Amino acid sequence: MAISFRDVPKFYIGTKEQNDALDYLASALTPEELAEFEKLWRGPRWPAATPKPTVKQYVSKSQLATVWGCSETLIKDSEIEELNKCLQRFDITTPARIEHFLSQTAHESGGGRYMRELASGWAYEGRKDLGNIHPGDGPRYKGAGYIQLTGRANYQAFADYIKDPRVMEGVDYVSEVYPFTSAGFWWFNNGMNALCDAGASVQRITMRVNGGYNGLEDRKKYYDIASRVV
Repeated sequence: MAISFRDVPKFYIGTKEQNDALDYLASALTPEELAEFEKLWRGPRWPAATPKPTVKQYVSKSQLATVWGCSETLIKDSEIEELNKCLQRFDITTPARIEHFLSQTAHESGGGRYMRELASGWAYEGRKDLGNIHPGDGPRYKGAGYIQLTGRANYQAFADYIKDPRVMEGVDYVSEVYPFTSAGFWWFNNGMNALCDAGASVQRITMRVNGGYNGLEDRKKYYDIASRVV
Protein backbone atom coordinates (compact mmCIF):
# COMPACT_ATOMS: atom_id res chain seq x y z
CA MET A 1 0.00 0.00 0.00
CA ALA A 2 1.38 3.40 -0.95
CA ILE A 3 2.08 5.76 1.91
CA SER A 4 0.12 8.94 2.42
CA PHE A 5 2.06 12.17 2.70
CA ARG A 6 -0.05 12.84 5.76
CA ASP A 7 1.95 10.11 7.54
CA VAL A 8 5.20 11.97 7.03
CA PRO A 9 5.28 15.16 9.18
CA LYS A 10 6.44 14.74 12.74
CA PHE A 11 3.94 17.32 13.95
CA TYR A 12 0.96 16.47 11.69
CA ILE A 13 -2.30 17.50 13.36
CA GLY A 14 -4.67 17.26 10.41
CA THR A 15 -5.53 20.88 9.76
CA LYS A 16 -7.01 21.80 6.38
CA GLU A 17 -3.91 23.84 5.54
CA GLN A 18 -1.62 20.89 6.26
CA ASN A 19 -3.78 18.48 4.25
CA ASP A 20 -3.99 20.81 1.25
CA ALA A 21 -0.21 21.35 1.25
CA LEU A 22 0.62 17.65 1.52
CA ASP A 23 -1.93 16.62 -1.12
CA TYR A 24 -0.52 19.25 -3.48
CA LEU A 25 3.02 17.93 -2.89
CA ALA A 26 1.93 14.36 -3.65
CA SER A 27 0.16 15.42 -6.87
CA ALA A 28 3.25 17.28 -8.08
CA LEU A 29 5.51 14.20 -8.03
CA THR A 30 5.82 11.61 -10.78
CA PRO A 31 5.07 7.94 -10.03
CA GLU A 32 8.83 7.25 -10.09
CA GLU A 33 9.51 10.03 -7.61
CA LEU A 34 6.74 8.81 -5.35
CA ALA A 35 8.17 5.26 -5.46
CA GLU A 36 11.67 6.57 -4.59
CA PHE A 37 10.27 8.67 -1.77
CA GLU A 38 8.38 5.69 -0.36
CA LYS A 39 11.52 3.53 -0.49
CA LEU A 40 13.49 6.15 1.43
CA TRP A 41 10.66 6.73 3.88
CA ARG A 42 10.30 3.03 4.68
CA GLY A 43 14.05 2.85 5.47
CA PRO A 44 15.74 4.06 8.67
CA ARG A 45 14.42 7.53 9.48
CA TRP A 46 17.14 8.54 11.93
CA PRO A 47 20.02 6.88 13.79
CA ALA A 48 19.08 4.90 16.83
CA ALA A 49 19.51 6.84 20.04
CA THR A 50 22.61 5.97 22.03
CA PRO A 51 21.51 4.18 25.20
CA LYS A 52 22.24 6.11 28.36
CA PRO A 53 24.99 4.30 30.28
CA THR A 54 23.71 2.47 33.32
CA VAL A 55 25.23 3.73 36.55
CA LYS A 56 25.55 1.06 39.21
CA GLN A 57 24.81 2.09 42.77
CA TYR A 58 27.92 1.31 44.78
CA VAL A 59 26.90 3.52 47.70
CA SER A 60 23.33 4.24 48.76
CA LYS A 61 21.99 7.38 50.37
CA SER A 62 21.58 5.46 53.63
CA GLN A 63 25.21 4.31 53.57
CA LEU A 64 26.56 7.77 52.83
CA ALA A 65 24.39 9.29 55.56
CA THR A 66 25.79 6.76 58.04
CA VAL A 67 29.37 7.59 57.07
CA TRP A 68 28.74 11.33 57.22
CA GLY A 69 26.74 11.02 60.45
CA CYS A 70 23.75 12.95 59.13
CA SER A 71 20.13 12.44 58.19
CA GLU A 72 19.35 11.01 54.76
CA THR A 73 17.07 13.99 54.20
CA LEU A 74 20.14 16.25 54.04
CA ILE A 75 21.54 14.35 51.04
CA LYS A 76 20.12 15.11 47.61
CA ASP A 77 19.43 12.38 45.06
CA SER A 78 21.72 14.27 42.67
CA GLU A 79 24.59 13.96 45.19
CA ILE A 80 24.24 10.19 45.34
CA GLU A 81 24.06 10.02 41.55
CA GLU A 82 27.22 12.11 41.20
CA LEU A 83 29.02 9.98 43.78
CA ASN A 84 28.19 6.72 42.03
CA LYS A 85 29.09 8.13 38.61
CA CYS A 86 32.41 9.15 40.09
CA LEU A 87 33.06 5.71 41.58
CA GLN A 88 32.23 4.05 38.27
CA ARG A 89 34.22 6.51 36.15
CA PHE A 90 37.41 6.15 38.20
CA ASP A 91 37.01 2.44 38.98
CA ILE A 92 36.67 3.03 42.71
CA THR A 93 34.58 -0.10 42.86
CA THR A 94 36.07 -2.57 45.36
CA PRO A 95 35.21 -2.42 49.07
CA ALA A 96 38.73 -1.28 50.01
CA ARG A 97 38.79 1.49 47.39
CA ILE A 98 35.31 2.73 48.31
CA GLU A 99 35.99 2.64 52.06
CA HIS A 100 39.19 4.65 51.78
CA PHE A 101 37.66 7.10 49.31
CA LEU A 102 34.62 7.70 51.50
CA SER A 103 36.69 8.10 54.66
CA GLN A 104 39.16 10.55 53.13
CA THR A 105 36.51 12.67 51.42
CA ALA A 106 34.39 12.64 54.60
CA HIS A 107 37.25 14.04 56.64
CA GLU A 108 38.25 16.60 54.03
CA SER A 109 34.65 17.86 53.80
CA GLY A 110 33.71 17.72 57.47
CA GLY A 111 31.23 14.93 56.83
CA GLY A 112 29.94 16.43 53.59
CA ARG A 113 29.45 19.91 55.05
CA TYR A 114 32.07 21.72 53.01
CA MET A 115 32.40 21.42 49.26
CA ARG A 116 34.95 24.24 48.97
CA GLU A 117 37.92 25.57 50.88
CA LEU A 118 36.91 27.86 53.73
CA ALA A 119 39.91 30.20 53.35
CA SER A 120 39.67 33.07 50.86
CA GLY A 121 42.21 31.66 48.44
CA TRP A 122 44.30 34.83 48.32
CA ALA A 123 47.21 32.79 49.67
CA TYR A 124 47.36 31.15 46.23
CA GLU A 125 47.45 34.42 44.32
CA GLY A 126 50.43 34.54 41.96
CA ARG A 127 51.37 30.90 42.58
CA LYS A 128 52.86 29.99 39.21
CA ASP A 129 53.39 26.41 40.38
CA LEU A 130 49.59 26.16 40.47
CA GLY A 131 49.19 27.95 37.16
CA ASN A 132 47.77 31.06 38.83
CA ILE A 133 49.08 33.66 36.41
CA HIS A 134 46.12 36.04 36.16
CA PRO A 135 44.79 38.49 38.74
CA GLY A 136 42.16 36.85 40.94
CA ASP A 137 43.20 33.28 40.12
CA GLY A 138 43.90 32.55 43.79
CA PRO A 139 40.34 32.99 45.04
CA ARG A 140 38.74 31.77 41.81
CA TYR A 141 40.69 28.52 41.80
CA LYS A 142 40.91 27.81 45.51
CA GLY A 143 40.11 24.33 46.78
CA ALA A 144 36.91 22.85 45.34
CA GLY A 145 35.32 19.47 45.89
CA TYR A 146 35.81 16.83 48.54
CA ILE A 147 39.55 16.48 47.90
CA GLN A 148 40.24 20.07 47.13
CA LEU A 149 41.11 20.76 43.51
CA THR A 150 43.35 23.83 43.65
CA GLY A 151 44.94 26.17 41.11
CA ARG A 152 44.24 27.20 37.54
CA ALA A 153 46.44 24.44 36.08
CA ASN A 154 44.61 21.69 37.97
CA TYR A 155 41.22 23.15 37.10
CA GLN A 156 42.26 23.25 33.43
CA ALA A 157 43.41 19.62 33.52
CA PHE A 158 40.08 18.63 35.05
CA ALA A 159 38.12 20.73 32.52
CA ASP A 160 40.01 19.05 29.67
CA TYR A 161 39.35 15.61 31.12
CA ILE A 162 35.66 16.09 31.86
CA LYS A 163 35.16 18.10 28.63
CA ASP A 164 33.31 20.85 30.43
CA PRO A 165 34.76 24.33 29.84
CA ARG A 166 32.53 25.74 32.59
CA VAL A 167 34.94 24.19 35.10
CA MET A 168 37.11 27.24 34.43
CA GLU A 169 34.42 29.45 35.95
CA GLY A 170 36.03 28.40 39.21
CA VAL A 171 35.37 27.13 42.68
CA ASP A 172 31.62 27.74 42.90
CA TYR A 173 30.83 25.73 39.77
CA VAL A 174 33.12 22.80 40.53
CA SER A 175 32.07 22.52 44.15
CA GLU A 176 28.39 22.42 43.22
CA VAL A 177 28.52 20.23 40.11
CA TYR A 178 31.57 17.98 40.61
CA PRO A 179 32.38 17.70 44.35
CA PHE A 180 32.99 13.94 44.14
CA THR A 181 34.12 13.78 40.52
CA SER A 182 36.89 16.33 41.03
CA ALA A 183 38.03 14.27 44.04
CA GLY A 184 37.91 11.09 41.97
CA PHE A 185 40.00 12.80 39.29
CA TRP A 186 42.71 13.50 41.86
CA TRP A 187 42.35 10.00 43.35
CA PHE A 188 42.84 8.28 40.01
CA ASN A 189 45.72 10.49 38.87
CA ASN A 190 47.60 9.82 42.10
CA GLY A 191 47.38 6.04 41.92
CA MET A 192 45.17 5.66 44.97
CA ASN A 193 43.38 2.56 43.70
CA ALA A 194 46.64 0.64 43.47
CA LEU A 195 47.55 1.76 46.98
CA CYS A 196 44.21 0.51 48.29
CA ASP A 197 44.63 -2.79 46.44
CA ALA A 198 48.01 -3.28 48.11
CA GLY A 199 46.31 -3.17 51.50
CA ALA A 200 47.48 0.28 52.54
CA SER A 201 46.53 1.47 56.00
CA VAL A 202 44.56 4.63 56.69
CA GLN A 203 47.84 6.16 57.82
CA ARG A 204 49.52 5.47 54.49
CA ILE A 205 46.51 6.65 52.47
CA THR A 206 46.41 9.82 54.58
CA MET A 207 50.08 10.54 53.89
CA ARG A 208 49.39 10.39 50.13
CA VAL A 209 46.27 12.56 50.38
CA ASN A 210 47.47 15.07 52.95
CA GLY A 211 51.25 15.00 52.66
CA GLY A 212 51.26 14.35 56.40
CA TYR A 213 48.98 12.96 59.07
CA ASN A 214 46.66 15.88 59.67
CA GLY A 215 43.33 14.63 61.05
CA LEU A 216 44.49 11.01 61.11
CA GLU A 217 42.26 9.93 63.99
CA ASP A 218 39.22 11.50 62.34
CA ARG A 219 40.03 9.75 59.07
CA LYS A 220 40.34 6.46 60.95
CA LYS A 221 36.94 7.06 62.54
CA TYR A 222 35.33 7.57 59.14
CA TYR A 223 37.15 4.53 57.74
CA ASP A 224 35.85 2.31 60.53
CA ILE A 225 32.28 3.46 59.81
CA ALA A 226 32.70 2.99 56.06
CA SER A 227 34.11 -0.49 56.60
CA ARG A 228 30.96 -1.47 58.49
CA VAL A 229 28.44 -0.13 55.98
CA VAL A 230 29.98 -0.65 52.51
